[in-house]
Amino acid sequence: MMEFNFTFKGMDSSPAIAQYAEKKLSRLERYFYGPVQAQIVLKREKFREIAEIVLNGDGETLVVKEETDDIYSSIDFAYESLEKQVKRLKEKRQEHRPPRVQGQTTLTETSEEVLVSKIEVVPLSTQEALNLFKKGNDKIYLFFNTDEDKICCFYRENNKIFLYIPEMS
Repeated sequence: MMEFNFTFKGMDSSPAIAQYAEKKLSRLERYFYGPVQAQIVLKREKFREIAEIVLNGDGETLVVKEETDDIYSSIDFAYESLEKQVKRLKEKRQEHRPPRVQGQTTLTETSEEVLVSKIEVVPLSTQEALNLFKKGNDKIYLFFNTDEDKICCFYRENNKIFLYIPEMS
């Protein structure tokens, strides 16, 4: 969930501008696992329109400041700068993430017929999960698919890999 806080300096507060900025910045929410706070300061200084955005999420703080002659353009440029920073941050996190070992399961015998296994399900994009699955030799790999917002499963049979995405019937 993304929380927005707007400050207007040297200009009247405008719900249209606030909605535009919210719509634009809410696209960045998919890159974060937890809640995200966005502090947006919109200023007018002489003939310049300035958008300053501070984004807090997942223990990181990202700051951008863009100025143009139009407030909507300033918001657009600030969004593009933030998107680049967020993508770089995500790539950096990927590089430092320790490889997940599928063997981290706990087995409990409930009866002679059924073995119950508890598996840690990590949030990953489809491509991230596929890369980890290809590196391992497991037949099944469960993960929370951030692209689909669902728990999904990769399954390996012979030399083929299947992705199962659950659908409610």
